[in-house]
Formats: sequence, structure tokens, C-alpha cells
Amino acid sequence: MTDLDNSRASGNGTAEGASPAEGGRPPFFPAPPGRHATPPAGVPLSGTAGAGTVAPTLLPPGRHQRSPQEPQRPEEARREKTAGGEQAAEARPQAAAVVKGRITIEDEVVEKIAALAAGEVDGVAALSERAQAVRVHRGEGEMSLDLTVVVEYGCVIMDVAKAVKANVARVVGLMLGARVSAVNVVIDDVRPPAGAQRGRA
Repeated sequence: MTDLDNSRASGNGTAEGASPAEGGRPPFFPAPPGRHATPPAGVPLSGTAGAGTVAPTLLPPGRHQRSPQEPQRPEEARREKTAGGEQAAEARPQAAAVVKGRITIEDEVVEKIAALAAGEVDGVAALSERAQAVRVHRGEGEMSLDLTVVVEYGCVIMDVAKAVKANVARVVGLMLGARVSAVNVVIDDVRPPAGAQRGRA
């Protein structure tokens, strides 16, 4: 071989008699048209990925796995909520049903409430014993009361009478749910306080 042939061989990068695989990359054989080879699961992918990268497992077309933590769809949650509400409505009694009937409160009950409310006021010794202590006058959706009381000696009678009117109207209206249009107070007698009577005895 001449010097010219040696220079050509060195320029091509391979010596005469050397195989192509030893001098550089192996030859590339393209796959047939329409076919793409996919590496099996667990085989490292070529390219920029590291040596420990594993190819993802491919699922057959049309199949999708659902994660256990995937949130519930709005339609499913709405159906479950509606079903639960219907069961709860059937279980509890129908409290909204209107029960027919009539409620009557006798005048004696109103008189007792007014008497107890008057006795709560400071300065009231007792109810009158010489006349009917409490009288009830009913109207359309309202009522008025007449009270005859005995006050303690030494109190301011007008202040006691005003306090009796206010307390009786408040308690009767609250307990009966009725409007009290008027409370008339009559002072029938004056007595010494209970402590003064015990001291004299």
C-alpha cells in the first residue's frame, strides 16, 4: 500500500480491515413504516433520562384507572344527599301538620296570675278581703283587669300602684300571649309591715 492509500484510510477514520462497529456507532436500521417499537416495562429509556428511569406502564386503549383518593363527582354526591334527605324526612314525624282544636283559658287562671304578679311588688301587703280582688274583662284580642290591693304603711302609694300596673300587665301578657289594654288598681286598705306586727306581738 502506498503512502497515498494510508492517508486515505486514516482520513476515513477506520483502518483497512477494521470492522465498522469497532470504529464508531453501530449502523441504524429504521423500523418498518407505521410501527413504533415501545420498550417493555422496566427497561431504561434512552435519551436525557438517568440510568434509573423506568418506562411507564401503558394501559390498553379505553381503560382508565381511578385513584382511591379521587374526589366524588357532583352528580353522585347530589344523589346520595337527596336519598339521605328523603329517608330522614320519612323517619321524623310531620311536625308541620296543623292540629285542629281550641284552647280556652278560664278567667280564674287569669285572676290567679294577676294576683301573684301584684304580690311581687314591694309595698303590697295583700289583696283585698272585702271585695273581689281581681276581675277580668275580655275583649276582641285583648283584656283589661281590675285589682283591689292592700298596701303597707309607710310606702309611697302612687309608686306602689304604678308598679302593680306595670308588673301585672307584663306578666299576664307574657304568660297568656294576650294584649292587656288596661290595669285598674284600687287601694282598699293600709296595714303595718309584717315585721312591725310581729314586734308588737
